Amino acid sequence: MRRRTLFFFSFGLLTAGLLTLLAACGGGDDNPEGTIGQLTNPQDVPTATPWVEPPPIVEVDPNAIVPLPAEAGAATPAPSGEGGAPGACGPKYTVVAGDTFSSIATKCGTTTQGMRDANPGVDPLTIHPGDIVNVPAAAP
Repeated sequence: MRRRTLFFFSFGLLTAGLLTLLAACGGGDDNPEGTIGQLTNPQDVPTATPWVEPPPIVEVDPNAIVPLPAEAGAATPAPSGEGGAPGACGPKYTVVAGDTFSSIATKCGTTTQGMRDANPGVDPLTIHPGDIVNVPAAAP
């Protein structure tokens, strides 16, 4: 009885091993012409057609770039009182296109750090035209 069990166990292991080996080798020959190892002829490979005439160059005016609208959930400064005329300095400043904390600080005679300190909770990278920000007193 033990010999019979050992025989079937050995036969099962041998069969499983052979099936695994056949699966690893791929089974059959998918390329009956025997062209394994031959390279493709470069003349048979399609290539891109070159331009007859290159497209025109488009120059972008950096002053004409409009910032993207605020993303949903992004922190934007809440208007706390009326700002001055857009782009005009005062205790409140209304942001215009192209403004950054640094450019506002330069226009209004203060520092970028002063702008950050006067606007806690406002991300300087997400200000948009129409936002109203606080402007600290001019730097000495």
